[in-house]
Amino acid sequence: MAADSSSLRAAGAAGGALWVGGYTPDMGGTGEGILSARIADDGTLSEVRLAARTPSPSFVAQHPTLPVLYAVGEKDETFRAFSIAADGALTPLGEPVAAGAAACHIAVDPDGRYAVVACWGSGQVLAYALDAVTGEILGRADASPALDPYAGVPESEMVAPRPDYAPRLSRAHFTQFLADGRVLTIDLGYDLARVWRYESATASLALDYEIAFPYGVGPRHVAAASSGRLYVSCEYAISVFLLVPGADGRYAIAGSSPLRAVPREPDEYAAHLSLSDDESLLYATVRRSNVVAVLAVGGAGTSGASGASALPRPLAEVPSGADWPRHHLVRGDRLYVANQLGGEVTVFALGPDGIPGEILQRVPAGSPTAVVPALL
Repeated sequence: MAADSSSLRAAGAAGGALWVGGYTPDMGGTGEGILSARIADDGTLSEVRLAARTPSPSFVAQHPTLPVLYAVGEKDETFRAFSIAADGALTPLGEPVAAGAAACHIAVDPDGRYAVVACWGSGQVLAYALDAVTGEILGRADASPALDPYAGVPESEMVAPRPDYAPRLSRAHFTQFLADGRVLTIDLGYDLARVWRYESATASLALDYEIAFPYGVGPRHVAAASSGRLYVSCEYAISVFLLVPGADGRYAIAGSSPLRAVPREPDEYAAHLSLSDDESLLYATVRRSNVVAVLAVGGAGTSGASGASALPRPLAEVPSGADWPRHHLVRGDRLYVANQLGGEVTVFALGPDGIPGEILQRVPAGSPTAVVPALL
């Protein structure tokens, strides 16, 4: 880590800051760019303002040690860097660089060497080298394209949660850095997780192995526990899959659970997934039904639990407060939900049991798609 890392801290429910990404008119949204907001001691948001005008920054991520924020441009297929001023204002850092179609997620290496961008439209996984001193984007390396593990299998022989979904295309959607230095990416369209090694000499990703999910479940986002377990929300199945590492360090599917205790509703889609601070609960947003589902984590998040006892189980659910809850953030006893079509970030108080209760605040935001903690 860089020498100034001690001056940075993650935003918490009491104090800190947030970045909010969203859709601008080029994606049919009402946003103007990236918003910044301060978190008050009571967890509400203040000083909400436009930090940078930029087209459809549907996801943003901050450098772990430098005052640099990265954003995708989902419609114009770009990856951009911004310098962060002391007051939170953003200034372009270098020129935008090319990404793939519908670039939708960014993750930055914990050591700040590179960033990974997932592209939903083209299925591409892209690695970008970052300058160690300035954080500028130096170059791009395309990872090998995904291959459908079910290629050649007639759809008539498969049972899928969403059998009307066609055509079947690669849809890279999320990146998770693992504790051992490898990188896991999710392909929603091909029901696939891929694990990569970063090759420093070529600043590129080399494929290590793959994990195939059941046909048609649509893995989307990942929540990583400190025990090493990974929870994966599945957009079409409205479920969560548990991945556990074996003795060889390779992950495998240990089982799955529904996100909701009620039957799946037509045309609802699971979105983001996160863990409570103590890792005893999972929170999942579900679009169209517009709920935040809460699940109890099996084995209280410990690495020793296995089998059915390790699987999450639906515990409760509450209305998300507005339409189309796309992304959310848990910080202490507060939950921040980006309601894309509702045009607001809803701030919930979490009760002593961790269940979202009172809505403390409704913050207007143009088509918000991501709520990300700032580093100060």
